[in-house]
Amino acid sequence: MKRRTFLKLAGAAAAAPFIIPSRVLGQNAPSNRLNVGAIGAWNQWNGHRDYVLGDPRLQLTWICDVDAEHVKFNVDKIEQRYAKDKASGSFKGVKTSDDYRELLVDKDVDIVWVCTPDHWHALASTGVAQAGKHLYVEKPLARTEAEGRSIVNAVQRAGVVAQVGCQQRSGWEFQRMIALTRNGALGKIRSVTVGLPGGGGDRGIKEIKEEPIPEGFNWQMWLGPAPDVPYSRKRTHWDWRWNYSYGGGNLTDWINHHYDIAQLAVGVNEEAPVAIRNAWAEFDDCPIYNTAVKYAFEVHYAGGKVIHVGSDYRGGITIVGENGTIWANRGEFEGSDPAFRNMELPSDGYVLPGGDITVSDHRRNFINAIFDRITPRAPVRQAYYTALAAHLANAAFRAGVSDLKWDTVAGNTDSSEANRYMAANYRGPWTLPNV
Repeated sequence: MKRRTFLKLAGAAAAAPFIIPSRVLGQNAPSNRLNVGAIGAWNQWNGHRDYVLGDPRLQLTWICDVDAEHVKFNVDKIEQRYAKDKASGSFKGVKTSDDYRELLVDKDVDIVWVCTPDHWHALASTGVAQAGKHLYVEKPLARTEAEGRSIVNAVQRAGVVAQVGCQQRSGWEFQRMIALTRNGALGKIRSVTVGLPGGGGDRGIKEIKEEPIPEGFNWQMWLGPAPDVPYSRKRTHWDWRWNYSYGGGNLTDWINHHYDIAQLAVGVNEEAPVAIRNAWAEFDDCPIYNTAVKYAFEVHYAGGKVIHVGSDYRGGITIVGENGTIWANRGEFEGSDPAFRNMELPSDGYVLPGGDITVSDHRRNFINAIFDRITPRAPVRQAYYTALAAHLANAAFRAGVSDLKWDTVAGNTDSSEANRYMAANYRGPWTLPNV
């Protein structure tokens, strides 16, 4: 797809507004709820599952995971919860598979949570949207720029509601930072700095040996579009993120958290960066984990705004303005002026969509957006722009260049080597849909 076409789609209204099934317009009996499925059912999903089980508007009906132990654990949890609502004290009826495509063809599924490793986000999320189902996908939106573009286009064309797991947008401390900055309390902004984690994984590993594939673990399905390599436990579950075949290290893991807040605060959340500058990274000599362990770079925007990112900076977001400085991290907020914490802001000023700033439940915001037919707090288009900063930085690191320009029309950089790392690069027979 041409980049111009993508930008036209990304800025357009939803092509096919979703109509809530008539069955959900009555009471909250199981037959009157929106049916939910999960693709990737471990780690982050565990919190999502418990939310779904507690929302009377939802019924959890599908679990897809390549690990049979994960499937069983989830089914047991679901059956125990719904059995409490049955006079018989027993509940059965959760559908399962290690192939997400079986869930996609089930017309009774209305909402899908995608909590897979990053290299599966694009195929699963694009498929969810094309099947006409609402989407909640974990961050970052995708492993590469091309994959993120595919998801945005699919969501826009389908007209479904899609939320990205940028939960920090729903935290008071971050919403306060955004509101203060966007409403002018800091005056002219002088600098914005984002501190993200470095490292990741056991970098002391010197050799990777092939291990027996655990019973009930579909290794080839786990790999999917990634290169075919021998099984090793150190590639999977939590540690997949330290290998560029599956993720992008702590940089992509955290870009849709702290950086996302920074770009919202300075108002560049609806535009692509035009350049990465002064990029550098350090790598360990490790046979399996190849993402950057230390890094820094600047992200430049067309209007002249710059965001500094680095693993050695103070964790969180620091914004310096002519009227003072504010810093926010998870559960923490500091201001050079104590009044910043409770300063009254204009009633008609900027407020993040999705309700009052005391509302901290990102998941409920997603479900409310479906029922109210509104844009959720963390839409995929904005998540695409956020992740793009990380994709460009990682491409610069890997290509060995310090400066990299991004052409928002052509959809490529000024480095042919860096462009290799912005593409999907799938192993057959998997292909990224041309949405």
